[in-house]
Amino acid sequence: MFFAVTFIMAALILYSTAIWSERLNKGLKLWMVIVFSLGFLCDLTGTTLMRVIAGRIILSAHAISGYAALFIMLGHLICAIIAFNRRGRAQAYFTHYSIYAWCFWIVVFILGIPKI
Repeated sequence: MFFAVTFIMAALILYSTAIWSERLNKGLKLWMVIVFSLGFLCDLTGTTLMRVIAGRIILSAHAISGYAALFIMLGHLICAIIAFNRRGRAQAYFTHYSIYAWCFWIVVFILGIPKI
């Protein structure tokens, strides 16, 4: 469980760093996309480790919302890559909607704390 929690905590730090750096700088830079990608990979790894520890997929409210947050994060990463490559309107949409994806992820993260 230690490694799963460590990966989820790393995801929190990396994902938050990428989102808030982009928001405060009002622009997406390559390093932010890389940090965002690493955050997604940490979240995916931590989630996978938790599923392996559980021995099966558990369909609790937290698990379902956690998988939803993971898919939203993947979609958000794809949008970040597109926004970085296209700039202009794509980046404006990314900046506007990224806070909502981050907030959803944070809520799921906080709801999972009692499970640790």
